[in-house]
Amino acid sequence: MKRIIYILIFGFILSSCDDFLTEEPVHKQTLENAVVDYDGAQNIINGMYASLTLGSGTSGSDFFGGSLACALSSQAGVSRAGGTTFYSMSYTSTTNGIATYWQQWYACVNAANAAIISISALADNKFPDTKEKSRMIAEARCFRAWVNAHLLWCFGHFQTDDEYGILYREELSDMINVHRDRLSVKDSYQKIFDDLDAAIKDLGDYTTSKRLSRQLAQALKVKLLLNRGWEGDYENALLLLNETMASLPADFKMDPDMKNMYDEAWDSKEVLWARYLEDGSGRAYSEFAYTQTIIQTGDLLVVGQEPSSLKSFYPEFNSWLETDPRYDVTMGWARRLNATGQQYFCPTKVARGGRADMNDKFTTYYFRYPELLLMQAELRARTGATIAEALAPINTLRNNRTNPILPQIPEPATRDELMDIIFKEYCLELFVENGSEWFASLRFEKDGNPWFKTLKPDVSEVSTNKYCWPIPAVETNVNNQIKPNPGFDN
Repeated sequence: MKRIIYILIFGFILSSCDDFLTEEPVHKQTLENAVVDYDGAQNIINGMYASLTLGSGTSGSDFFGGSLACALSSQAGVSRAGGTTFYSMSYTSTTNGIATYWQQWYACVNAANAAIISISALADNKFPDTKEKSRMIAEARCFRAWVNAHLLWCFGHFQTDDEYGILYREELSDMINVHRDRLSVKDSYQKIFDDLDAAIKDLGDYTTSKRLSRQLAQALKVKLLLNRGWEGDYENALLLLNETMASLPADFKMDPDMKNMYDEAWDSKEVLWARYLEDGSGRAYSEFAYTQTIIQTGDLLVVGQEPSSLKSFYPEFNSWLETDPRYDVTMGWARRLNATGQQYFCPTKVARGGRADMNDKFTTYYFRYPELLLMQAELRARTGATIAEALAPINTLRNNRTNPILPQIPEPATRDELMDIIFKEYCLELFVENGSEWFASLRFEKDGNPWFKTLKPDVSEVSTNKYCWPIPAVETNVNNQIKPNPGFDN
């Protein structure tokens, strides 16, 4: 492929605040005439959200959906649905999926930049008030920060203060500005934090998971600091997290009934941000990794037999899940997308019924309330809190569930046991939802090694260079200034 990403601005006719994420654009517009009034500003924000599904094209797919969650879960040694390439971390610069993520994520960055540039240029008197203009710019900057965070986590040395950061763009991509090197990791974080700080200042509070909010910006900043882990990061992350949790909107809270939460999907008040797909869009196909792929990784139904094992998962995590009270809520039977109607025992919390209801609420849970408590437990443990203080948020999480009932975890005798408890809770609560188990498997250690090595005992020694993906050949073949990641084939 001899190009990167062309300018693509989506124009929509709005019928309601929810009709924006999977409609095919009725036309494409140039930046000069796309945003001339407040309706145009709303349209370009809607087009930005649509890029999560549409990328640089016009058909729904899985660019920021279940395929990413499955790939990262596979890297951790949890889910088989991500495939053996991610499990063995043997990806190369020509691995198809990686090239797709790179190109489509930069299409999302491009959509955010289009919104920021055009709304900033629109006269203040075109908005209901200047506060609304600032809010919309902050919404686009939060979106850009979220995409750039994933580009850094997946393609950069996000834990190391070196030169392998993100390819940063704040203007619209074209063939003139295609040649560019990456920022350092430190400068990459600064750009992302600048966007998030603007979002924390000007975005509104959470009302729905379909839109970004101040609380999502705060949670993302905490997660970035936690994953980075440089000097002072844990303390700063815990301070921000405590401030965030002390002022959460009343509407944002855990649902006592976990099954109801998954049934409600993006309408659940436990979900801070989720991938929303409109009615009539063939949602099952737009979340292919959560339907066909993850379903077929499970056990095929044989009449009169119970599943003999959880084939969806690798052995170590499998043994945890089988004894976990959440098992009956998160696992179940779902139909393949083909016409045969074969059923598989798989993670129905995300695969739902599969073909049984092709337009069900298939979603990707970008962030749910329990992750706040999990991060709070970990950050307390990493900043000198007592074992009891660090364990408390885990038991708060468990105490807030009534379906299923989750027993309280007794105080462990050692800090190593405490860290194992927290890590396992990340995996059991969030598996195949947003990739958190992968990043946790890097932060937490077992016997002096990252936890993923315990979860994948059959994988030979993996270089730390493979903790991120290679810059894909579709980029390095065109952009002769970009530094490839060390340890790969380009």
